[in-house]
Amino acid sequence: MSGSAYGQLVELIEQTRQRVEAIEQIALGARRIGETDEDEDAAEAFARRARSGALGREWSVLQGRIDLGETTLAAIMSGDDPSPEAQAVREASRARLAALADAERERAEQAGEPDPAAELARDRERLLARGAALRARISDELGRRPSGGAE
Repeated sequence: MSGSAYGQLVELIEQTRQRVEAIEQIALGARRIGETDEDEDAAEAFARRARSGALGREWSVLQGRIDLGETTLAAIMSGDDPSPEAQAVREASRARLAALADAERERAEQAGEPDPAAELARDRERLLARGAALRARISDELGRRPSGGAE
């Protein structure tokens, strides 16, 4: 392996390590947020509103099923709960998210900014391509290593 190629590989590995570390810090922060009393209070407040019917019949039924241990919020939102109430809640959530996305696109357009969804899609594709290129380079370099693993 040439010194230049080796240097580039070391640099890519270091950049990847830094990105993984940053992601781990974000995940740790998210877990800490999830552990706060405020989140528990918010979850309980949501459950009380659902039980009372303030969030609609579907949520009232679903909260009753959650309370009985028949389903979970995660199952409802992931699609693992096939009940008609869960399907209605998921559909309503999709509609609200679509409306929010449309409003954000409109805001960006009026501000002369690029479409945020398109930017995210481009960034995702760039990251996937860089990851694939890095995997290919590492695979190539490992394939060139003499048997026995030492250089």
